[in-house]
Amino acid sequence: MQAVEKVETKSLPQQWCMLLVRPGKEWDARDAFRQYRMRAYWPHYQSFFRPRNAPLRQWRTTDLRAVIPGYLFVVPDPIKTFWDVVQRNKGILNVVLRFSGEVATLKDADIDVIRAIERRMQTPVPGRALHNFKTGDKVRFVDDTLGRWPPGRIASAASDGKITVDVEVMNRVVPFQVFPHQIERT
Repeated sequence: MQAVEKVETKSLPQQWCMLLVRPGKEWDARDAFRQYRMRAYWPHYQSFFRPRNAPLRQWRTTDLRAVIPGYLFVVPDPIKTFWDVVQRNKGILNVVLRFSGEVATLKDADIDVIRAIERRMQTPVPGRALHNFKTGDKVRFVDDTLGRWPPGRIASAASDGKITVDVEVMNRVVPFQVFPHQIERT
């Protein structure tokens, strides 16, 4: 396991930092920050499925899935406590940095776009959604009404109707898992 390096900064702005987290450990990492009364946000949605070999009365089971697997957003306040939580939590891999070595931050408007995408994932989709998107197509999010984010590219389409869109956010390509009604061609 690689140790998380502590980046020396005088003060971090009151904006959202993006953390790399082990997939499946986002919930635990979010709770670790909330214990210290820090604002932490893990974009997720509730997925319904029927387990294999389950009797019909156990028709559906719920599971929480990440909209952006392996990422968590935190407002680092106070800074000393933020670095302590990052160091102690084994699920956190690292803090996303810019090329200059500074901590990369997101503004509230960007978090609002992610929240809108998350809200759309919560709405029920009638069956499997048919779509004609192909790998490599350039798309934008319907929920990004202000056009803050650059267009993304479709990375893959799953058999259950979800589409993975790669978008460049904070100088890195971040995969978003969305439904076809959440994106449109550019």
